[in-house]
Amino acid sequence: MRNQGLTFVEVIVAAGALAVVLGFFTTLLVGNMRQTTIVGARAQANQIGVFLGRQILEADDRALPAEGQSLSWGYGQLNDASIGFATLTQERQFGNIALYRASITNQGAPSWAGSGWQISQYRIEVCWQSPEGERCVQQSIIGPAPALAGSEVVTNIN
Repeated sequence: MRNQGLTFVEVIVAAGALAVVLGFFTTLLVGNMRQTTIVGARAQANQIGVFLGRQILEADDRALPAEGQSLSWGYGQLNDASIGFATLTQERQFGNIALYRASITNQGAPSWAGSGWQISQYRIEVCWQSPEGERCVQQSIIGPAPALAGSEVVTNIN
């Protein structure tokens, strides 16, 4: 008659199987956490791009580069009161703005625009650092030409 306990070999096999299962679930969990971080950072970058697009539509001089030119803000500069947008830190949906950099490029009037139209197409790029390196999102928007900044034509759009 056999004792009711487990043999040493059975315990080792069970511990090995448990280690394999735990290793598999840990790998899944870490991968899921990394993907969630990337998706969250991408959503934040898109929101910053929407904010910058709104600044363009409101004809904010700080967001309207001359035709063919770019404006850039490095990491930690977007929320700097002297060169960035102080109102960006007051927006509740944003996390740590210092982790992002952005640029706005004025690509000139779109090809379909009439000769009397004073509009420009802008490319907005917002980037952040991820474990795999820098990642960026890009957006395009049509807005007023820089010459119209501050004019009554485009103020108080909202």
